[in-house]
Amino acid sequence: MGGESPSIQKSLAAAAKAISLRLHFPDVTHTEAAGNLSIEQATPTPTLSIHKDALKPDPSTKYIAVSIDLDAPFPSWSFLGPILHGIHIDLVPGAADADGFHPLEGASEWLVPYLPPGPPKPSAAHRYVFLVFEQPQDLDAAKLKSVLKLAPEVKLTGRLWWNQESAEKKLGLGEVLAGNHFLTSA
Repeated sequence: MGGESPSIQKSLAAAAKAISLRLHFPDVTHTEAAGNLSIEQATPTPTLSIHKDALKPDPSTKYIAVSIDLDAPFPSWSFLGPILHGIHIDLVPGAADADGFHPLEGASEWLVPYLPPGPPKPSAAHRYVFLVFEQPQDLDAAKLKSVLKLAPEVKLTGRLWWNQESAEKKLGLGEVLAGNHFLTSA
Protein backbone atom coordinates (compact mmCIF):
# COMPACT_ATOMS: atom_id res chain seq x y z
CA MET A 1 0.00 0.00 0.00
CA GLY A 2 1.19 3.51 -0.68
CA GLY A 3 3.01 2.84 -3.98
CA GLU A 4 -0.01 3.55 -6.17
CA SER A 5 0.28 5.51 -9.40
CA PRO A 6 -0.79 9.17 -9.39
CA SER A 7 -4.02 8.33 -11.23
CA ILE A 8 -4.92 5.70 -8.62
CA GLN A 9 -4.13 8.11 -5.79
CA LYS A 10 -6.24 10.80 -7.48
CA SER A 11 -9.11 8.39 -8.04
CA LEU A 12 -9.07 7.16 -4.44
CA ALA A 13 -9.03 10.73 -3.10
CA ALA A 14 -11.72 12.00 -5.49
CA ALA A 15 -13.99 9.02 -4.86
CA ALA A 16 -13.84 9.74 -1.14
CA LYS A 17 -15.44 13.13 -1.88
CA ALA A 18 -17.91 12.32 -4.66
CA ILE A 19 -18.47 9.26 -6.83
CA SER A 20 -17.96 9.88 -10.54
CA LEU A 21 -18.21 6.22 -11.57
CA ARG A 22 -20.84 3.65 -10.68
CA LEU A 23 -20.22 -0.09 -10.92
CA HIS A 24 -23.27 -2.16 -11.85
CA PHE A 25 -23.36 -5.85 -10.96
CA PRO A 26 -26.53 -7.95 -11.42
CA ASP A 27 -27.41 -7.87 -7.71
CA VAL A 28 -25.97 -4.51 -6.64
CA THR A 29 -24.97 -1.09 -7.92
CA HIS A 30 -21.84 0.10 -6.17
CA THR A 31 -22.12 3.83 -5.53
CA GLU A 32 -19.94 4.47 -2.48
CA ALA A 33 -16.16 4.59 -2.39
CA ALA A 34 -14.57 1.85 -0.32
CA GLY A 35 -17.89 0.13 0.28
CA ASN A 36 -17.84 -3.61 0.81
CA LEU A 37 -18.95 -6.12 -1.81
CA SER A 38 -18.92 -9.86 -1.30
CA ILE A 39 -17.04 -12.10 -3.72
CA GLU A 40 -20.43 -13.34 -4.95
CA GLN A 41 -21.72 -9.80 -5.60
CA ALA A 42 -18.55 -8.73 -7.45
CA THR A 43 -17.98 -11.91 -9.49
CA PRO A 44 -20.11 -11.10 -12.57
CA THR A 45 -18.52 -8.71 -15.06
CA PRO A 46 -19.77 -5.23 -14.16
CA THR A 47 -21.05 -2.50 -16.39
CA LEU A 48 -20.00 1.07 -15.67
CA SER A 49 -21.72 4.45 -15.70
CA ILE A 50 -19.93 7.78 -15.56
CA HIS A 51 -21.22 11.08 -14.21
CA LYS A 52 -21.94 13.77 -16.81
CA ASP A 53 -19.39 16.12 -15.21
CA ALA A 54 -16.58 13.61 -15.90
CA LEU A 55 -17.35 13.31 -19.62
CA LYS A 56 -15.46 15.17 -22.32
CA PRO A 57 -17.56 17.72 -24.27
CA ASP A 58 -16.95 16.00 -27.64
CA PRO A 59 -19.73 13.39 -28.04
CA SER A 60 -17.51 11.25 -30.30
CA THR A 61 -15.00 10.68 -27.48
CA LYS A 62 -14.31 7.06 -26.57
CA TYR A 63 -13.23 5.89 -23.14
CA ILE A 64 -11.05 3.14 -21.70
CA ALA A 65 -11.70 1.48 -18.32
CA VAL A 66 -9.09 -0.34 -16.23
CA SER A 67 -9.71 -2.51 -13.17
CA ILE A 68 -6.92 -3.33 -10.68
CA ASP A 69 -6.52 -5.19 -7.36
CA LEU A 70 -4.06 -3.10 -5.38
CA ASP A 71 -3.47 -5.57 -2.55
CA ALA A 72 -2.49 -9.03 -3.84
CA PRO A 73 -1.98 -11.36 -2.14
CA PHE A 74 -2.24 -9.45 1.18
CA PRO A 75 -2.58 -5.69 1.83
CA SER A 76 0.37 -5.82 4.21
CA TRP A 77 2.47 -7.91 1.82
CA SER A 78 1.44 -7.14 -1.75
CA PHE A 79 4.42 -8.65 -3.57
CA LEU A 80 2.24 -9.93 -6.45
CA GLY A 81 0.33 -6.71 -6.91
CA PRO A 82 -1.10 -4.74 -8.22
CA ILE A 83 -2.97 -7.26 -10.38
CA LEU A 84 -4.74 -6.18 -13.55
CA HIS A 85 -8.37 -7.27 -13.33
CA GLY A 86 -9.52 -6.04 -16.73
CA ILE A 87 -9.35 -3.51 -19.56
CA HIS A 88 -12.33 -2.39 -21.64
CA ILE A 89 -11.83 -0.06 -24.60
CA ASP A 90 -14.05 1.73 -27.14
CA LEU A 91 -16.61 2.72 -24.50
CA VAL A 92 -19.10 5.44 -25.40
CA PRO A 93 -21.66 7.13 -23.13
CA GLY A 94 -25.30 6.21 -23.47
CA ALA A 95 -28.30 8.27 -22.37
CA ALA A 96 -28.06 9.69 -18.86
CA ASP A 97 -30.22 8.47 -16.01
CA ALA A 98 -32.06 10.82 -13.61
CA ASP A 99 -28.87 11.24 -11.51
CA GLY A 100 -26.77 12.35 -14.50
CA PHE A 101 -24.88 9.06 -14.93
CA HIS A 102 -24.31 7.79 -18.47
CA PRO A 103 -23.85 4.05 -19.02
CA LEU A 104 -20.54 3.32 -20.73
CA GLU A 105 -21.44 1.08 -23.62
CA GLY A 106 -18.99 -0.88 -25.71
CA ALA A 107 -19.21 -2.48 -29.09
CA SER A 108 -16.94 -5.26 -27.85
CA GLU A 109 -16.28 -7.36 -24.78
CA TRP A 110 -13.56 -6.48 -22.31
CA LEU A 111 -10.23 -6.60 -24.18
CA VAL A 112 -8.59 -8.10 -21.10
CA PRO A 113 -11.53 -10.02 -19.59
CA TYR A 114 -12.70 -9.04 -16.13
CA LEU A 115 -11.17 -11.19 -13.42
CA PRO A 116 -13.46 -11.47 -10.37
CA PRO A 117 -12.13 -10.73 -6.89
CA GLY A 118 -10.38 -13.56 -5.13
CA PRO A 119 -8.53 -12.45 -2.02
CA PRO A 120 -7.06 -15.50 -0.26
CA LYS A 121 -7.94 -16.48 3.28
CA PRO A 122 -6.95 -15.04 5.78
CA SER A 123 -6.26 -11.80 3.92
CA ALA A 124 -7.74 -8.50 4.96
CA ALA A 125 -10.02 -6.86 2.41
CA HIS A 126 -8.51 -6.02 -0.98
CA ARG A 127 -9.13 -2.72 -2.79
CA TYR A 128 -10.51 -3.20 -6.32
CA VAL A 129 -10.12 0.03 -8.26
CA PHE A 130 -11.84 1.02 -11.52
CA LEU A 131 -10.43 3.94 -13.53
CA VAL A 132 -11.80 5.62 -16.67
CA PHE A 133 -9.68 7.64 -19.10
CA GLU A 134 -10.26 9.30 -22.43
CA GLN A 135 -9.14 6.82 -25.10
CA PRO A 136 -6.62 8.26 -27.57
CA GLN A 137 -8.10 8.32 -31.09
CA ASP A 138 -5.39 6.10 -32.55
CA LEU A 139 -5.62 3.45 -29.82
CA ASP A 140 -7.29 0.22 -30.83
CA ALA A 141 -7.16 -3.33 -29.45
CA ALA A 142 -4.17 -4.43 -31.53
CA LYS A 143 -2.13 -1.35 -30.65
CA LEU A 144 -2.96 -1.59 -26.95
CA LYS A 145 -1.91 -5.25 -26.77
CA SER A 146 1.25 -4.54 -28.78
CA VAL A 147 2.31 -1.48 -26.78
CA LEU A 148 1.70 -3.22 -23.45
CA LYS A 149 3.15 -6.51 -24.73
CA LEU A 150 0.03 -8.43 -23.75
CA ALA A 151 -0.54 -11.96 -25.05
CA PRO A 152 -3.59 -12.61 -27.26
CA GLU A 153 -5.18 -14.29 -24.22
CA VAL A 154 -3.98 -12.62 -21.02
CA LYS A 155 -3.40 -15.27 -18.35
CA LEU A 156 -2.86 -14.61 -14.63
CA THR A 157 0.91 -14.31 -15.02
CA GLY A 158 0.41 -11.48 -17.52
CA ARG A 159 -1.70 -9.60 -14.97
CA LEU A 160 0.69 -9.74 -11.99
CA TRP A 161 2.83 -6.77 -10.98
CA TRP A 162 0.71 -4.40 -13.09
CA ASN A 163 2.36 -1.01 -13.48
CA GLN A 164 -0.53 1.40 -14.04
CA GLU A 165 1.67 4.49 -14.33
CA SER A 166 3.81 2.86 -17.02
CA ALA A 167 0.72 1.63 -18.91
CA GLU A 168 -0.77 5.14 -18.90
CA LYS A 169 2.43 6.63 -20.31
CA LYS A 170 2.85 3.96 -22.99
CA LEU A 171 -0.77 4.34 -24.11
CA GLY A 172 -0.74 8.14 -24.01
CA LEU A 173 -3.57 8.37 -21.50
CA GLY A 174 -4.28 11.69 -19.88
CA GLU A 175 -5.70 12.40 -16.43
CA VAL A 176 -8.07 9.89 -14.89
CA LEU A 177 -11.61 11.16 -15.52
CA ALA A 178 -13.58 8.96 -13.14
CA GLY A 179 -13.00 6.23 -10.63
CA ASN A 180 -14.44 4.13 -7.88
CA HIS A 181 -13.33 1.22 -5.73
CA PHE A 182 -14.75 -1.43 -3.47
CA LEU A 183 -13.40 -3.72 -0.79
CA THR A 184 -13.75 -7.50 -0.85
CA SER A 185 -12.46 -10.06 1.62
CA ALA A 186 -12.42 -13.85 1.62
